[in-house]
This record gives sequence, C-alpha cells and structure tokens, in this order.
Amino acid sequence: MADDHPAVRSGLVALLDSAVDITVIAEAADGDSAVAAAREHRPDVVLTDVRMPGATGIEITPRLRETGANVLVISGFDLDDYVLGALAAGADGYLVKSEDPQRILAAVRDVHRGDAVLSAAATRAVVGALRGRSAADDRDRGEASQPSPDPVPTSGPASDRRPVPGDLLEPAFTRREEDVLALVAQGLSNQQIASQLFVEITTVKSHLSHALLKLQLDSRVQAALWWRQHRG
Repeated sequence: MADDHPAVRSGLVALLDSAVDITVIAEAADGDSAVAAAREHRPDVVLTDVRMPGATGIEITPRLRETGANVLVISGFDLDDYVLGALAAGADGYLVKSEDPQRILAAVRDVHRGDAVLSAAATRAVVGALRGRSAADDRDRGEASQPSPDPVPTSGPASDRRPVPGDLLEPAFTRREEDVLALVAQGLSNQQIASQLFVEITTVKSHLSHALLKLQLDSRVQAALWWRQHRG
C-alpha cells in the first residue's frame, strides 16, 4: 500500500487487513519506497496513489509490474490525465478514494484474479478518450479521401493496417485470441469469458497473455482500449 498521507494509508491498510483473504505485507510513503518494497516482498497486488513525493504512481507502475504485481491505482483525483496516464502505464485498475470500502476490497480481489477495475469516473474518462480518438480517426479518413497532388504508392493490403504500440503492424491473432479480446473489451472477467466460451479459465488467461505479448501491452485494460480503438 503506497500513499504519502499517513492517515489515508493507515485507513486503507486497516480496511484491507479487515478482510480475511487479504494481508498487507508492506507500506510505502513515496514512489521509490513502493518499488523497493515490491521488489523485496513480491506482493500479488500493489495499491498506489497517483501523487506522491519523488516518482509518481503512474511513473512507478511499469516497475511495479516488473516485480510480478498487479497494480491498482487508488487516488483522490479523477482527472482524465491521471486516469489515462495510469492505464497507459499498465495499471490494472483505477479507483477514487471516495469509493465504498467494500468496493475497494472487491477491486483488490478482482485485480488479483487478473480482471480490470475502473471507477465510474475513470470509465467516463476512458469513454471520453475513445470518443475523441474516434472523431480524430473520422477526420483523418476524411482528409485521406481528398485527392493528393502527389500520391504515394501503397504496398498492398498491409498498408491499411493500423499501427500498435512499438510501431508494429496490427498483429495476427488466432480466432480464440480475438474472441477473448472482444469479450475483455466488453468488460467481462476471466471467469465470465471462460463460461461464455466454454473453456477453462486458465485457457482464457493463456489466450490473453499471448494477445498482450503480440500487442506489446501490459494489462487487460490496455488491451480493451486497443480493441475498442481498432476493432470496436
């Protein structure tokens, strides 16, 4: 649990420790200490604030994920830049501190299972960003349809593919990977996806892991955003 406000941190630690299936194994008051604690204790989940002394919660998220931890950002701010920044950095979820205590406990369990968690405010930020991206794509397509005085030859069908992070062409997915990504983008949990596809939950996790590797992404939230932007 990483938060630079002692009272807030103590309150969240007390809440988490009140659950029989959750144990807080380390606390941190700044970003660098959070990374050091995660490397030492190897927690399943790290809860981190956004604004902290030194490295911010967004900046440390990739380093936290390198320890094997899933990352749940829990902040007092629901600003779009913070939400989108955290998700782009690889956070598995984003909650505001005004959430109901039971909702926070449920979010920790969901993130531990590999599912994504977004507060209502975070969801609005994501939807707004997607709408803005869609409008920009429409404008780009409109501009592209205008005659060019000096057209540039294309290289065939591959030229129509959209780039993904890392400047790669859109990767080739298996049918099952596409099925899983589409359902992840709908907000379904791994268990719900397994039930819908009539497969084991381990199979869902395997397909999702392969898809994330192909996309060079770190979390299911990023995968959901990619799918909505490119296939939605």
